[in-house]
Amino acid sequence: MGANADILIVADDEASCLYIEKLLSIKPWHIDKAWVGSKALELARQHAYDAVVFDYRKPGMDGADVCRRIGEVLPRARKIFMTGTPNIDSVYRAVEAGAERVLPKPVDPTELVEVLEMQLAAAE
Repeated sequence: MGANADILIVADDEASCLYIEKLLSIKPWHIDKAWVGSKALELARQHAYDAVVFDYRKPGMDGADVCRRIGEVLPRARKIFMTGTPNIDSVYRAVEAGAERVLPKPVDPTELVEVLEMQLAAAE
């Protein structure tokens, strides 16, 4: 699965989604993007993603809410959070919502790829 994984990026704006997509483009993964929670849920209902990368803060529905709802649709998908405020509250909410990992922003590109590879391998 890791080599041909399907990844959904859920960030707070189009520029952030494109930036994360560029970071992940070193791998042969299929990547979809959503910067609105409702669009992320719609994509999750249409496609069985192997992993979802969330931004914790989102307009409207926060990342924890989106994670929880996507987890109901895609219970096997690995969930990785990125947050600019990696405090105990945001980390706890992310883990409670189903995140396997929480990364601080700005995210280290190498770390993000490594975490995704580890999470995808763990799901196999």
